[in-house]
Amino acid sequence: MLPDAVAESLLWSATHNGGRVVGWGLVVASPLVMLATLVVLRPSPPPAPASLAGEVQRAPAGWAEMYVRSWLSASREDDAGLEAFYPPGMKAQRAVGTQVPVETAAISTVSPSTGQWSVVVSANVLTQQPDGHHKAKLTCFQVSLLEQGEPPAYAAAALPSPVSCPGTLPAAQLAYTETAELAGPIGQSVLGFLNAYLTTRGGLERYIAPGAALTPALPAPYASVQLSELRTHERFEPGQAARPPDAQPVHVLARAAGYDVTGQIVPFDYALTLTARAGRWEVSRIDPAPMLATR
Repeated sequence: MLPDAVAESLLWSATHNGGRVVGWGLVVASPLVMLATLVVLRPSPPPAPASLAGEVQRAPAGWAEMYVRSWLSASREDDAGLEAFYPPGMKAQRAVGTQVPVETAAISTVSPSTGQWSVVVSANVLTQQPDGHHKAKLTCFQVSLLEQGEPPAYAAAALPSPVSCPGTLPAAQLAYTETAELAGPIGQSVLGFLNAYLTTRGGLERYIAPGAALTPALPAPYASVQLSELRTHERFEPGQAARPPDAQPVHVLARAAGYDVTGQIVPFDYALTLTARAGRWEVSRIDPAPMLATR
């Protein structure tokens, strides 16, 4: 065995030398450790956005709408910038203001061949009548557009072609078969809600159920509202609607009229779901669509 003094000396030497080795090792390795730490802790870059090439529809519907508006607006005095859409241009024979496009909307878009689009655009047009008044008319036009390049450039292949508009279905058969009294408990709740919702007067919270995600329509579209017709999907016995049990729902179709600040009247419908609470009816939601009758 080694003497204690020798063993202690060797142990101190090994520890001292080992500590130096470890220390220098840490000094040398610390930049590498720091670099590795930074690499590990570095926030991951946000995922690259998915390629839009396969998601974006290369359909020039908006361009077709602008072309139709320009074509309808052109007159003897103003070509309405038509050459930006149809390079050959044209010389309109209409007097200015005799035909005014109010609104346009693309209702169908197809590509009959590569680099060519066929778009049907509906247009609400005010057309001057012999008495000088303008009459609204809904007309549809087919537009042929050519496309080239990236980003794409467009040009019309021809002037718009008037075509037939989509047909109109018969009147919808709705599931509100029962008539409710306008002055009854349901009618009072509906009228109070519509006035608070559309005029911002009366405090909406008084008429909506707890948790209903409803806020007043802003800016307020009307100065006042009157209820003209009220129908329900559910049938109530006389006096039953005045004593509803809690949580009972009722589905309502309300026809009302809004009066603006000039006294002009606009009729409208609301499909609503009301829920009973504490003996009164509260609006739970504005339904996304009226209930249809089962066929």
